[in-house]
Amino acid sequence: MILLGIDPGATGGLAVVSTDVGRLPYIEEACRMPTVKVRSKTLVDSDELFKWLMAWPIDAAIIEWVHAMPRQGVSSSFSFGRSTGAVEAVAMLVTKRVEFVLSTQWKKHFGLSSSKQASIDLARRLFGKSYTWDKKADDGIAEASLMCRWFLDKQAR
Repeated sequence: MILLGIDPGATGGLAVVSTDVGRLPYIEEACRMPTVKVRSKTLVDSDELFKWLMAWPIDAAIIEWVHAMPRQGVSSSFSFGRSTGAVEAVAMLVTKRVEFVLSTQWKKHFGLSSSKQASIDLARRLFGKSYTWDKKADDGIAEASLMCRWFLDKQAR
């Protein structure tokens, strides 16, 4: 089974996780969300995202269910929603199954707080050498991979 984890938004991340029989889940490929500047706004580059994802026969996509944050400006909320919508649309084009999960849901499953570093540390322990966790900006990739692991754990119950 090949899963796609998505931490949406322009600073999010993507993780393609494989689950071969008799082998622990591992990250096939991961990247930060591809972006493009449009009129001084950073948006998800849906064309690049689509091209990147077409290389994988994805069985299911797991996307973090997001919402506007309190005290977030109208313009930034609109940009975030626009980027999230682009990610969701592309995911629906490349796979038949799309699951949404609240961050509180998958983080509770792993006993995580809102700490991005804690997510990176856990992903490093669970996925080890299948990805190099050397940058703090990889928190979106870590969280995308952890959502895949959450999905697998949920399926196993």
